[in-house]
Amino acid sequence: MRYDGSSKQNREGMPVKLYSLPLSPFAARVRAVIHAKDLDVEIVQAPADWARSPDYRALNPLGRVPVLILDDGTALPESGVIVEYLEDAFPSPPLRPTGAADRARVRLITQIAENYVTTAMMPLFGLLDAKHRDHAAVSAQFAKFDEALGQLEPLLAPGRYAFGDRLTTADAWLTPMRFAIGGLMAFAGRPDLLADHPAIAGYDAVAKADPHLGQVWTEMEEGLKLFMSRRAVEG
Repeated sequence: MRYDGSSKQNREGMPVKLYSLPLSPFAARVRAVIHAKDLDVEIVQAPADWARSPDYRALNPLGRVPVLILDDGTALPESGVIVEYLEDAFPSPPLRPTGAADRARVRLITQIAENYVTTAMMPLFGLLDAKHRDHAAVSAQFAKFDEALGQLEPLLAPGRYAFGDRLTTADAWLTPMRFAIGGLMAFAGRPDLLADHPAIAGYDAVAKADPHLGQVWTEMEEGLKLFMSRRAVEG
């Protein structure tokens, strides 16, 4: 997969462009790392027809956002792959702990946030937005979601970063996840959704207080406003 457009003059292998969407939790993970490492990356909106665009699929046959373009034209898809590339290629400041056990803990938090919490959460938006809501299906999915939250909660400390006292790659996952949970709480009319999960409930304050995570949070807020305005127009 190659990108033939002009590129900035950077170090060899330096990422020069990220195709992103402000509200995408997957793109938000990558933006958090880009901000934290202060990388010279042009963050651009994915084309309007990105899911079907032949040009975009030439970069990412999966047809998903995000895609990172390197200065040699290489296109890297998949947020997890991109984050690992950025950490390997640009290790300062480090976003992974030094010890093997601590790194495993960060990966564990990341995996549970993505494969359990986010996977259980995303279907709820569609179920709640259905013209004819299946209340049994909604209740069952909320139960799965609460179970997933219960798996993540013990791994976090209230009022702290995902691991330790500084930003790690796990925070790049938790920030958009927590933002989406806030949206779900509002959409479902369930302000008590995190009542039994205080560490997850309070993580929004952690994210907003960090300048890099806070920037991602603001970007997602702006993306949500744009989405809601378009939704209102479309009826």
